[in-house]
Amino acid sequence: EEEEEEEEGSESSSPPASYQMKPPPEGCCTTDGFCQAGKDLRLVSISNEHIEVPSGFLLVGAKSPNLPDHLLVCAVDKRFLPDDNGRNALLGFSGNCVGCGKKGFCYFTEFSNHINLKLTTQPKKQKHLKYYLVRNAQGALTKGSVICWKG
Repeated sequence: EEEEEEEEGSESSSPPASYQMKPPPEGCCTTDGFCQAGKDLRLVSISNEHIEVPSGFLLVGAKSPNLPDHLLVCAVDKRFLPDDNGRNALLGFSGNCVGCGKKGFCYFTEFSNHINLKLTTQPKKQKHLKYYLVRNAQGALTKGSVICWKG
């Protein structure tokens, strides 16, 4: 609990210009497109897999600056995503890793670190979540509509 409080405090007090991610714990996977547990999160790799999505969560695609041609699959609590008009998203974050199944990420910084999403700026970092993901007629997960972030 103390660690989370420190993270929360450091997120709000660190200046955006000098924002740096903490290095991942030793022994973790640091490959782009994979979570720290080494599971592939790229949409092209897992589009046909069955992914458990808890009630109230949606699958969304995150764009990684290091993988411009790929979307990373994320499970995010829909309350923290904007409606069709880009409004009414709760402040904060709640997400799960679809790769290794780790649940309960309460900070986007912590989650992005886990999925090896290399962020260079802190402001509006959740805007890396770019697309809703949907199942097509064949049952494959595909890129859906754009997530409409405003402001």
